[in-house]
Amino acid sequence: MNKLSIVAISLLSAFAATQVSAATDTTGFYVGGALNKVTLDGDDVTDSRSGTGLGAYGGYNFNEWFGLEANLFATGDLGNKDVDASAGALSFTPKFTAQINDIFSVYAKAGVATMLVKFESNGQKLDFTGFGWTYGAGVNAAVTEHLNIRVSYDVTTGKLDADNNSLGFNDIDTDIKQFAVGVHYQF
Repeated sequence: MNKLSIVAISLLSAFAATQVSAATDTTGFYVGGALNKVTLDGDDVTDSRSGTGLGAYGGYNFNEWFGLEANLFATGDLGNKDVDASAGALSFTPKFTAQINDIFSVYAKAGVATMLVKFESNGQKLDFTGFGWTYGAGVNAAVTEHLNIRVSYDVTTGKLDADNNSLGFNDIDTDIKQFAVGVHYQF
């Protein structure tokens, strides 16, 4: 996570130094992708699990300060030597943005999410699904009039139901935390 943080800060600093002078358009549709450092925590998950994930996001900014956003992400292996695990979520949030200058803005968002956590060990598969809440904050940097880079931190939390309860597992309370670096195009 430290390497990802250093890369993100370096990218934002480099683009701030270029001093984009063109007025950036912050309204309308946008779509992009992200590289995520994901941590999975839960009451029945014996230890915190971390891994890398990919995400896609998009939305519509109605004006300079308010928009709606959808975010989809999935991880690869979050397992340890005994159990393979993966996670994913789809969230819908209103997003509130404060423009700092022509280049930088900060935002906060909160909304609903549908979640999936999968475990596999010794040929046994167990899926947990459910709905939850998501919230997050981030910094956006306008590289050009249409190209943006952002750094964000999101938390998705919920009580997930065991889809195959024949193994005797109860529902789990789960937190999925994401530190992400994303690039998007503002139409």
